[in-house]
Amino acid sequence: MTPEPKTVTSAALDRLPLFATDLQIAIAVVGKQNASRWKREVLPVLEPRGFPRWDPLHQGRPVPLVKQFYALYFGITHGFTLANPGGQEKVWLGKRLERKLEDEERRRAAGEDVVELAPGTNDPKKLRAIAEYRAKKASEFCSRR
Repeated sequence: MTPEPKTVTSAALDRLPLFATDLQIAIAVVGKQNASRWKREVLPVLEPRGFPRWDPLHQGRPVPLVKQFYALYFGITHGFTLANPGGQEKVWLGKRLERKLEDEERRRAAGEDVVELAPGTNDPKKLRAIAEYRAKKASEFCSRR
């Protein structure tokens, strides 16, 4: 028998219907006294990080996915976390690109001539912009799955 994956359990979340309103979820997550602040300030921050979307057909958010989101958010499940509470997001550039950017910045600071193989290939701003664009597209692709 395989072990069940760990999930976030809260008696308040367990009592919610399959699809709950934002207010119901807010009360279950942070309590009645902080619910309006959570809806106003926290929910817009969580949605881009993978918090379940509002389902117009059912007029609510799927509660099982809310539980799963928090399990990933806090790193309770196996694998990786979606976000580190209070942490900063960092765009992954890859070691080769990071080394190339550091080398180019070091050369420019030292006043050395930089020979470009093709126009714009050694521009650190352009390389960083390309890496950020690729990371954004990859995250969009993963969120669609």
